[in-house]
Amino acid sequence: MNSNLQFRKMKKQPIFTILLIFLATCFANANETTTVNKELNTRAEIIVNRVEEIREMDKSSLTSVEKKALKEELKDLKKEAKEMGLDSRVSISVGALIIILLLLIIIL
Repeated sequence: MNSNLQFRKMKKQPIFTILLIFLATCFANANETTTVNKELNTRAEIIVNRVEEIREMDKSSLTSVEKKALKEELKDLKKEAKEMGLDSRVSISVGALIIILLLLIIIL
């Protein structure tokens, strides 16, 4: 009985080792911030604030030319936000997907 328990512990040890390696590689660069990221974050905040300003505007008093200009500005902002990766999609990296699958296998 005791040897069976030790065998189970030894069987799970490689799985936990592989899991730790994946976790270490996934989160190795998590704390690194660069000036490029900071600039992108500030530009993203500016875009979000401008979109909120446009949404809160009273557009009933605007002329059709002004409304068209606002639409074009919103399209440009949306395009820029999409290029920066600010679209509302959720993406999971391959490493994270592997970790999730391994955890599910271990738990179940």
